[in-house]
Amino acid sequence: MIVAREAIYAALFTQLNNALLTPTGPFKLMGRRWQSPDQISPADRPAMFQVETGEHAALSNKIAGLPLTWSAKVDLVIYSSGDSSPSSVPSTELNNLLDAVEAALPAVTRGLAQTLGGKVYNAHIDGKIEIVENVNGSMALAVVPVLLVQGS
Repeated sequence: MIVAREAIYAALFTQLNNALLTPTGPFKLMGRRWQSPDQISPADRPAMFQVETGEHAALSNKIAGLPLTWSAKVDLVIYSSGDSSPSSVPSTELNNLLDAVEAALPAVTRGLAQTLGGKVYNAHIDGKIEIVENVNGSMALAVVPVLLVQGS
């Protein structure tokens, strides 16, 4: 990899943290160490955790001699605050949190890739977002896959 792995993961977390942590953002707790829902007090929700889930290296099949292309995968695990009123719909809050996460990964210039300050070719949401409602009662959970692409 051209840029050290830790610099890439730290840049992603900084980007998300600056955009999403209170007082300006919707999340009260963010971290790079996953916590299960029962470890998070209601006062610390909504919460989001960045979890590294794997890397992939690939050679070009079309042009011999090109360097490896690296991609890293991260899951953003999101917990809603969990309003327990009978009229509350858990997915309503979760949808707003998902919109905020999507907005936190914009390109610097519209139409161009989010490069995390030049550390990657592209950082974007990529894949199926898993959603579970009624976690530990009224809380909702989402797992958002993010792909970080870098050449070497």
